[in-house]
Amino acid sequence: MSTRRKRPSQQRSRATYDAILEAATRVFASEAMAATTNRIADEAGVSVGSLYQYFGDKYEILSESANRHVSAARESFALCLADIVERELTPEEAVRMLVECAVEVNSKPREFFHLLYDQVPRTCELIEQVEEMNRQLVLGFSERLQSHGFSAEDALLTSRLTVTAVDSQVHRVVLESDSPEELRVRTEAVVRHARSMIGSQP
Repeated sequence: MSTRRKRPSQQRSRATYDAILEAATRVFASEAMAATTNRIADEAGVSVGSLYQYFGDKYEILSESANRHVSAARESFALCLADIVERELTPEEAVRMLVECAVEVNSKPREFFHLLYDQVPRTCELIEQVEEMNRQLVLGFSERLQSHGFSAEDALLTSRLTVTAVDSQVHRVVLESDSPEELRVRTEAVVRHARSMIGSQP
């Protein structure tokens, strides 16, 4: 696998870099690993030579797309947690928001997430990003539980178990649902299961 040539520094080069990654999402979603750097460059409206200034091959593009996906997910969850606090939602309401947020961030588009999940190596950088995102979720949900009477210890344990369960279940729900209706039904099942873990009925 080649080494990425350079990181964008100027506004114009950042725009090209972003266009390549946005185009790659569309091409990978429709063509999976049959996608080529030529197709991605065409979709981005740049020359393949411009693409190779930033990426050595399609695998590097996919790896960087995975990093961006996790970074975007972290931002979405941070906003979700802030909304939960601002609206003073109950733990049950918070669970639904977190599950629906997880489904949404992993469904844009579903075919692309499927490829990321199956094909991208779990690099140290990617693992650290995912672990940090999960830590933020655990702490954020733990604080919500404490505000509703859980002790600090019970809140942290319940939050950790809930976040871990939701994370693994949502991935399977997104990857395996073949229609919007199936996705909705299976999302509701995840919400019910997560609520049962905090001792509440749906």
